[in-house]
Amino acid sequence: MPLAGSQKLTEELGCCVARIECDTPTGVQCGTGFFFAFLLENGKRSPCLITSRHIVNGARSGRFFVARKDADGKPLLNEPLECRLTDFEDKCHPHPDPFVDLVLIFVGASLQALKAEGHDFHVTYLSRSAILPREQRAALAHLENVAVLGYPLGLWDPQQLQPVARMGITATHAGLPYGGASEFLIDAPCHAGLGGAPVFLCMPAQAGEGGTLVQRSPGVALLGVLYAQRHPHLSGETGVEPIVGRLRAGRPVPPQPLPGSAPLGVVLSTDKILDFEPLVRAMIHGYVSKY
Repeated sequence: MPLAGSQKLTEELGCCVARIECDTPTGVQCGTGFFFAFLLENGKRSPCLITSRHIVNGARSGRFFVARKDADGKPLLNEPLECRLTDFEDKCHPHPDPFVDLVLIFVGASLQALKAEGHDFHVTYLSRSAILPREQRAALAHLENVAVLGYPLGLWDPQQLQPVARMGITATHAGLPYGGASEFLIDAPCHAGLGGAPVFLCMPAQAGEGGTLVQRSPGVALLGVLYAQRHPHLSGETGVEPIVGRLRAGRPVPPQPLPGSAPLGVVLSTDKILDFEPLVRAMIHGYVSKY
């Protein structure tokens, strides 16, 4: 199970995210998920897909996509494999806190089914080691460079299964609970389709002696999950609206334009990802059904 480290932003990191499409009574809802491997007591890892709960609400069926792998183990990004799930919403485990917009899907059986059909695929898993430790998060500056990696409608490349990286900055301190919740704001494009996308801290490439680069690409660390946008003209008292992409007749439905400045992204901190660990271990011990 290849794990993505936190040192380099490479093409390998593009294989840690997946486009998600959900068939609902009101049409197709789209978002982004990312693969995460939870470490178990026996040293093994449980492969999961994490996304926003509102993406899968009402999903009677759904699918996510992974890259096919050639005989040499290299990903074939132009040959995506579709992993289809019936009763999609029922296979999603919501976060223990009903006010946290996250779900977890155990994907081990689904991926093994692809292998049983003769398909080989390439998936990279994030893990706890990719998360910025709490003490380092507290030492961050108010303004830090971040990247959102996902599948914004109308921008991602369906031919190459390529996610799109959108750059921005932290609008509030990533180590402080915005409004008392375990979340923070970013000033970055929050297109429909990016709900559930991972948000990474981008650290400058490191220079060695004599000014030579010891790290070609900027380093990254997982900061959280983008789930909503905040804007004073959005409906409701909080001015917060979940980010979800919608398709009609296979084409993206454009969102309603907002007056004034662009909305800010609302990001759940990585603490909420790690809240799933007890659920994963309970599943392994048979206390909770995988599905």
